[in-house]
Amino acid sequence: MLKTVYVVRDDFYHPKEVIDPEIAKVFNSNEWNVVLTNRLRDILETEQQVDLTMLFTVGRPDGEADITHEEQNRFIAKVKDGMGAMFVHAGLVLIEEDSPFYVELNSGRFLGHSHDHVPVENVTIRNVSHPVLEGITGFTAMDEHYYCSVDVSRTDMLMLSTSEVVTAACAWAHSVGSGKVVGMTPGHTTEALGHPQMIRLMQNAANWTTGL
Repeated sequence: MLKTVYVVRDDFYHPKEVIDPEIAKVFNSNEWNVVLTNRLRDILETEQQVDLTMLFTVGRPDGEADITHEEQNRFIAKVKDGMGAMFVHAGLVLIEEDSPFYVELNSGRFLGHSHDHVPVENVTIRNVSHPVLEGITGFTAMDEHYYCSVDVSRTDMLMLSTSEVVTAACAWAHSVGSGKVVGMTPGHTTEALGHPQMIRLMQNAANWTTGL
């Protein structure tokens, strides 16, 4: 039986034209039913079983209100019931310090980024082993370097990213109830999102969060 993944993407700075071709490399059609959308609320409204939600944006298209705390809690309830969740790059934006997504889900939250695209070196943390890191040796790509706040007391830190300015969190993972959550910061440019190591990282995370 195919697993169903909802991929939330497509806004002004993170268009589907950049993201969709790389998503096609991540999910094998023999294993996954891929639903592409720009609305996080689609996951809350569907009666379909959703095995994984992958957020490349905040999922609030222009003209719609911000995702409320009540809606975040409904999403979190799905994760606690076993749905996987992945927050990639701009999926970490607009998460406030007191929001359920940070306090309960701990996807991490965006604080700032480099002003330009810069070389970003993404490496695994020494002596850390995790299924998400299987086959990952690290990679460098021109990217928009994200700086995030992550509660390291409630997650397993997996990777760090370094640019000319700072070393910051790159990837982390943990369980929430019966579900699993992964956050990762690379992926603004085609060079970064489409790097074979990034594709492998996303595949590993999708498999881990859904038990494949």
